[in-house]
Amino acid sequence: MPIVGPKFLTGQNLAFDRPADLIPARLTEHASRMKQGVYQVADSFYVAVGYGIANMTMVVGSDGVILIDSLDIEDGARQALSDLRRVSDKPVRALVYTHSHPDHTSGARALVDPAALEAGRVEIYAHERLMAGMYGNPSYGVVPPLRLAYTFGFTLDQGPEGWVEAGLGPPHRAGKTGFLPPTKTFRGSLDVTVAGIRMRLQEAPSESDDELAIWFPDHRVLHVADVVQGETLANLYALRGAVRDPLQWVRAVDLLRQFDAEFFIAGHGRPLAGREEIRELLLSYRDALQYIHDQAVRLLARGLTPDELAEAIPELPPRLRAHPWLGEFYGTVRQTVRQQYFNSFGWFEGDPTFLAPLPRAQRSARYVAAMGGPDAVVANATQAHADGQFQWAAELLTHILRADPDHATAKELKAHALRQLGYQATNPIWRNNYLMAAKEVDGTLDRAKLLGMLRQMGNPDVAAAVPIPVLLRALATRLDPVKCDGVWLTVGFRCSDTGAAFGIAVRPGVAEILTEAPASAAATITTTEPVLRGLLTGRVSWPRAVADRAALLEPGVAEVAARFWSVFDPPNGDLPALACR
Repeated sequence: MPIVGPKFLTGQNLAFDRPADLIPARLTEHASRMKQGVYQVADSFYVAVGYGIANMTMVVGSDGVILIDSLDIEDGARQALSDLRRVSDKPVRALVYTHSHPDHTSGARALVDPAALEAGRVEIYAHERLMAGMYGNPSYGVVPPLRLAYTFGFTLDQGPEGWVEAGLGPPHRAGKTGFLPPTKTFRGSLDVTVAGIRMRLQEAPSESDDELAIWFPDHRVLHVADVVQGETLANLYALRGAVRDPLQWVRAVDLLRQFDAEFFIAGHGRPLAGREEIRELLLSYRDALQYIHDQAVRLLARGLTPDELAEAIPELPPRLRAHPWLGEFYGTVRQTVRQQYFNSFGWFEGDPTFLAPLPRAQRSARYVAAMGGPDAVVANATQAHADGQFQWAAELLTHILRADPDHATAKELKAHALRQLGYQATNPIWRNNYLMAAKEVDGTLDRAKLLGMLRQMGNPDVAAAVPIPVLLRALATRLDPVKCDGVWLTVGFRCSDTGAAFGIAVRPGVAEILTEAPASAAATITTTEPVLRGLLTGRVSWPRAVADRAALLEPGVAEVAARFWSVFDPPNGDLPALACR
């Protein structure tokens, strides 16, 4: 493919690109594409590649510049902007968020002066669904960020026995994050001119529902955001838990094909030039997505199960398999076809044997007994490991650990088998999951460090903007049915700073969110929106709020309010196990 050559490189690569025995050569080669530097596209377009997991683009106009995306942390954004400033020192007139994912939005405060934003000298553009995407679903608690940590190998060291890259780009780095909300949003498309640069912002739901592409008609430049996820196969199903619609994604790529671009910039990976080459890339990319969907559906119609789909469709066809932008470094065919089964039919595969299976630990204990007992299973697993059958060894040992989680030999051997699987994996996401799971199994995972990293990831600007009803809904999902047995009470909330009012009605097993604080509430809590957010997210305890008089009650209802808070699980508990299940 006609990769645009760099204007300059910094001499750094945040990915690990040195050959090593424990890293497949194809993965090393892919990591070498992530060298840090600035690439020039057409006359006025400059792309900072390798400063974070995503790219930042600067478009130079007559009296200012447009920035596209802001990277994942402020330090990376600041460094990228500094290097882009070697090209132009014109003031920032606009920032465009291509979508809500933090690797594209969390460095914004390093790029835009809030005072300039307030004065109207800078506009921030985004799709109208961006803020909803930013909030996510707090009901799931720590599990989504924990799965993200396994995906990107948090706490792993860089190098042959640890992380290499992140598929899309260099791995996520811990650091200060910030976010500035958009000043102008749209749906469909929006034509604007900034600093003399005409651009069309075009919604293109694909990786996210708020995804937008940007077309610059006077320059024939197309910024595709993450509709093309860089030099890798799209992640139609992300192992961290994100489920995407393959055909919606195909439609988004087809929409981009209509622009007939001469220059191509993506949210990840290096830019391209050449009308025919870009046409071919977009055609191949959409064909790969449709192939995965259609072939999975074709075999679903013949009764294949998820495991059988992964066996029958292990990779792309020859025409697409060797394409430089379709390597399985982020998404994989096997994980996607499994998900297509669940998208189509849900969890039930048709065999009623598994409608109500034995509890997992009991089932594994019986399997171990049927195989001759723990010593026999460990002996079989040890032989499988010696023979290089690491997958089979890990599966055998899983049954022992489900029946006896403290079996030291099984833990050590399974962790070693998982590491070998990780070292063999070309896909860095699979590699990271194997290696993180190995640390969990053998007890070397630094859980305190990991929890600290997850907490540091939380963007304070986003947390401060999550709508109260979203947090109330999350509170409702933490209701403990045992603790609330026989409880019937309604509590209201009034925010003295904004005048907003909310309510929750607790009944045995259910907490209903009310649109206002009812006059008949057993207790009404008067506080401010920031304190209420703190109470709902666990950053502020109820006793502390009362002691500090940050939350006020009518006389005689303190016991009712305390009873109310007691029926909900705390929002931040210990990190759950992912591999030892």
